[in-house]
Amino acid sequence: MSLPLAAQGDLAAIQQQLQERITLATLDSNGEIVTAGSVITLQKSSLQMCGTGSPANAGAPANTYKNGKLSAGMFSWTLGLGLAHVDLNSIPMHTFAAGDKFWVVRINVKKNGVEFKLWTDPDANNLRYWGWLEVPFPKNQIPSPDEVMNTVAEVLSVDNQGVQQAAVPGPAVAPGPTQDTGSGISGKYLDRGNKRDFLMLGQLETFVLYQTGKAYTGTYSVAGDTITLTGPQLRGQPKLRIAGNTLSYEDGTVYERQGATAPPAPSMPEIAPPPPQPRYEDITPPPPPPADAPTISIGQTKAQVIAAFGEPQRKASVGAKEIFFYTDLKMKVTFTNEKISSID
Repeated sequence: MSLPLAAQGDLAAIQQQLQERITLATLDSNGEIVTAGSVITLQKSSLQMCGTGSPANAGAPANTYKNGKLSAGMFSWTLGLGLAHVDLNSIPMHTFAAGDKFWVVRINVKKNGVEFKLWTDPDANNLRYWGWLEVPFPKNQIPSPDEVMNTVAEVLSVDNQGVQQAAVPGPAVAPGPTQDTGSGISGKYLDRGNKRDFLMLGQLETFVLYQTGKAYTGTYSVAGDTITLTGPQLRGQPKLRIAGNTLSYEDGTVYERQGATAPPAPSMPEIAPPPPQPRYEDITPPPPPPADAPTISIGQTKAQVIAAFGEPQRKASVGAKEIFFYTDLKMKVTFTNEKISSID
């Protein structure tokens, strides 16, 4: 059913008042801030956002503020990622706390609530984050514009003193979510044995580890000449030894700082090169090497066949036997008691 005319008018009034209060920041095609808007300060903790460089079909977490509580919409988002065949572990994530600042780049007023599209400045790893914040209306009600503004103010405060109507070169008015700790070992380190793998150490004591096609994220700490990595996807807390421009792992893996120069001659005073500025494109995983052609053999299960060749174009059952037809491969696989009995 369409909304009554009075309700439609209320929605328009809410949209107008929000746009008068919040100046939207504008983006270019690369997700960079072109024109600064109102500086937005988060009033509640636990807001989840993902990296802006994530796949276009990945979307972003939809956080909800209701009854004085902020909750992250991770369930529906991760479900969508699964349907889109996007690995959650490959997407940089960040949890924001009260006091963090960012921009609003879109406001949608709907019959069931208000939706804000949030965008951050680059962090020390040159990563921007984005996400949605939804402020739902009470069930079967459309509140007045003033009531909506009061509810929004509980979770987002607005500062228009920093609004600029000019292009912003690099980090704009709003500071990033955290502060630089000035770590002298930050930078990108390449695996000497496999240049596709790398370890990126951010100046905010965060890391991105890329190994054998998978990306791991977390935080690191430094004690003397030892770095300890901590992350939800890691097994234990791996430790690496610092030796000049290299990081050595206990299994013999050596990571070398990208762009490191040879040490000066002994007669010259030693001058450490400045750490390279990490860029987001530096931590984008490289394309995987060509995979070996899949193979199957007698005795394997249906699950192993599907893992190797995908779902068949056609299936057939004959008594205790089941047959998979892969017409594109001109192959027929017969299963007896759930295991391969013949391949034709």
